[in-house]
Amino acid sequence: MFDDGLLYVSLKGVIVRRGQILLLRKHSGRWDLPGGRLDPDESPKQCLLREIAEETGLAVRPGRLLHRWVRYRGNGPNVFLVSHRCRLRDPRSEPRLSAEHAESRWVDADALTPYGLSAGIEKSIRRAAKS
Repeated sequence: MFDDGLLYVSLKGVIVRRGQILLLRKHSGRWDLPGGRLDPDESPKQCLLREIAEETGLAVRPGRLLHRWVRYRGNGPNVFLVSHRCRLRDPRSEPRLSAEHAESRWVDADALTPYGLSAGIEKSIRRAAKS
């Protein structure tokens, strides 16, 4: 098992619009929330804003922390993930995907089963839907 003590930090945004959550599909077919790795010179908020803008073109207002967990990977560094509820600055805006993703979809928080999301992502979405 890979374990050199390296742990990346990743921020995820649960973007809520009219009761739906934005999911992104990677080219591998896996669905996920927008977000990504914290750079050494930025705050978690800066990371979240940057990653969401890069991946979707959307401007958001980050809100409360929803969930935090570790994704243990046997073939690389583990990842400490932190999710925040986010609101669109302009509720009429639509995502413009980067080359990193193949598709975006607004989904109901109670219809997540077909997307094969990780337990941490699902827990984040359930918490965002309640607030």
